[in-house]
Order: sequence, then structure tokens, then C-alpha cells
Amino acid sequence: MSQLRYATRVTSRRLPAVLLGLYVVFVVYGSLFPFHFEYDPDALAHLLHAFPRRLSPADVLENLLLGAPLGVLMTWSGVAGGTLAVRVVSVTLTVAVLSALLELGQAFVPGRFSSVLDVVAQVVGSLAGLLVAHRVLPRARRALWPSLSIERHERPLLVGLLAVAAVLAADALYPFMVSLHPSDVWRSVQGGLWRPRGLYAQAFWLDVLVEKVLAYAAVSALARSLLGGRAPGAAGLLAWGVATGFAVVLEGAKPFIVGGVPSVDGVLRAALGGLVGVTVLASLVRAPLVRVHMRGWLVFCAVALLVYEELTPFSLITAASDLPDRIAHVEWVPFLFYFGADLPSALFDLGKKAVLGAAVGAAVRYATPRPRLGLVLAGAVLLEGTQIIQRVHTPSVTDVLVLYTAALVGAYLVERSEAA
Repeated sequence: MSQLRYATRVTSRRLPAVLLGLYVVFVVYGSLFPFHFEYDPDALAHLLHAFPRRLSPADVLENLLLGAPLGVLMTWSGVAGGTLAVRVVSVTLTVAVLSALLELGQAFVPGRFSSVLDVVAQVVGSLAGLLVAHRVLPRARRALWPSLSIERHERPLLVGLLAVAAVLAADALYPFMVSLHPSDVWRSVQGGLWRPRGLYAQAFWLDVLVEKVLAYAAVSALARSLLGGRAPGAAGLLAWGVATGFAVVLEGAKPFIVGGVPSVDGVLRAALGGLVGVTVLASLVRAPLVRVHMRGWLVFCAVALLVYEELTPFSLITAASDLPDRIAHVEWVPFLFYFGADLPSALFDLGKKAVLGAAVGAAVRYATPRPRLGLVLAGAVLLEGTQIIQRVHTPSVTDVLVLYTAALVGAYLVERSEAA
């Protein structure tokens, strides 16, 4: 029982703090996107003259919803303090300062409009979230205390499920710029792909299979394993529903993302992937050969995914005479590409490489207490070298460093998790 309570305290302390940090990053990203700053000496004057401006219900609602999670997460994580009075003061000051800085930053972003009203709306929203969390969280902790703990053997499954879900969400909701303006939402709905175009209606069908169908298959298979205590049929149906429902949520959220286009194909691919996960993958996991060497198979899958993502769509150069030009385009200076690239695209690419590298490092550390991560470095060098003979990839020292560093971080996180 003491270990159960300790695991519960660790989960309830770390999870909200991590979620709070991630949400703050999301708010900063969404507020300053697309990060094209232009210096304007009159920016502050324009900001002050913009108040008061014509009240926009959509802007008010958007900022209220943007601030509410801040109040909830600050209360849940304990950052806001213990008593209600202290929480109100700390949340008000913190959100006001953060929002004011972001509104000031928006004054230097072409196409963005700053307003003191946005700051007020975010503060009010955060206070509403605080009051709800202050009222609900104590009861939720008492009711859900046993279920908050995670058994040691279930941690990798839960972490894997959350990681795959996060990757799918990031891919679906990029560039993460929220808009609640009715005209933007309606335009996205009208432009939605509501008729099935075919499961492989993409330039390279294998990307759809790996990045969509198999990804949702992993979601349903992991969910099925976490529901092991239920009847097999009920657990499989529920896991399939989790994968399909998650896709419905992501597609339903796209109209609220600038440039988002909802598609019925996304739901159909998730439904197919979920079916594969609860049937084929679930059967493979129960197979004796896989169960005995499960950790080795995890390493194989992580490495195979990294190799695939680094080399897809496998288009090779057609003549040896192209080699000098390919070698000349190798990026030898670390992170040089990111200085001239579009920042959102560069961050997305960097995040993708980091996730792949961390997955390999975590899998290797989970498989053996003393992982030879030098092999990850050698593999990254080999993959980047292989890109020299490909037409659509640019070999880069930066990618080698990112993959290896992420592998170190992934291995470290697994080590900390096992020690907890």
C-alpha cells in the first residue's frame, strides 16, 4: 500500500507540472506564430491606442478558453499555492504578466493585433478555471486515488500510448494556431474532405500505411493491453473505440486550427488501424516468440521506424554523376539550416527527429540496463550518409546530433522511471 501511495503522489505531482509547462509552450507558440518579427518603434503606442476597440465576441471567447487551462493546471500542480486567496492572486498576476508580454510581442508580428482586452479575457478565463479546479480537484483525488497509480509493468505501455497519441495530435493540428472566428471555422468546414478519397490518396501510399494506419494500430493495441482485466471482446471493442474516437476528436478540432482541413479519410484510416491493432497486433503480442523477446522487438520497431522516416520515400539518384552535387549540399555546420528556414517548419522537423531519437534511446535502455548508445550515434551517421544517394533528403550533421542527444534523453527518462 505504501508503494501504491508513493506512486500516486509521484503521478499527481509530476503530471500536472509537465502539462502546465507544455501548455505554456503551446500558448507562447500560438500567440507569436509565425515568428516573423518586424521592429516597429510605434508598436507600444499602437497597442495603447487599440484600447478600447470594438468588442469581438469571438476574440473574447477564444481568450477565455485559452486562459482557463492555465488556471486549472496552476491549481492542480500546486504552483498557484494552497489557499483560495493565494491562488487567486498568484494566477491573476502570473497570467496577466504572461498575457501582457505575449500581446506586446504580437505588436511586432505582422498580421497580428494586440489588445488589452485579450489580457483581461485570459485572466478572467484563468480565474474561472481556477475556481472549477479548486472545487473539483479535492473530490476527484479522493474518488480516483487508487486509479492514479501506475503499476511498474504498465508504465511502458502508458508512456508509449501517450507518446503515439501526442505525435498523431501534433501531426493533425500543426501549425497549432487556434482560431475561433466563425468565418475561419466555417471556411474550414466548407473546405473539408467529407467524401472518402481512398485509403491511399496521398503521394506515397506507404507513408499513409506507416504514419496513419499503423500508428492508430499501435494506439488500439496499447489501449487493449492496458485493459487486460476486462473480457477480451469488450476490451478489444473499447480499444478500437479509443483509437477511432481519438481520430474523430482530432478531425473535429481541425476547423479551429488555421489552415486545418478535416477529412473523413482520417477517421476511416484510424478505424482500420484500430481494427488491425486489436486483432493482428494483439495476437502478435500474445505469441510466445514475441512475448519472450518483447524488449528486443521494441528496439527493432523503434529502429525500423527511425530508418523508415529518415529514408522515405526511398528515391535514389539515377546516375553517379549526381554524387558530387549531393555531397556539396551536405550541411556540415550544426544548426545552420535553422537560421534561414521557416521557424515553424524547422521546429516541427526538429521535434520529429527528437521524438524518433528518444524512442530509440528509450527502447534500448528498456531492453538492457547498460545500453550502448554509441551504436545510435553510429546508426544516425550511417542514415545521414545514406541520404547522400537520395534525391529528396539533405544529409545534415544537425540531424545526427539531434538524434543522438534525443536518444540520451530517452534512455535517461526510462532510467528515472524505473528508479521511481
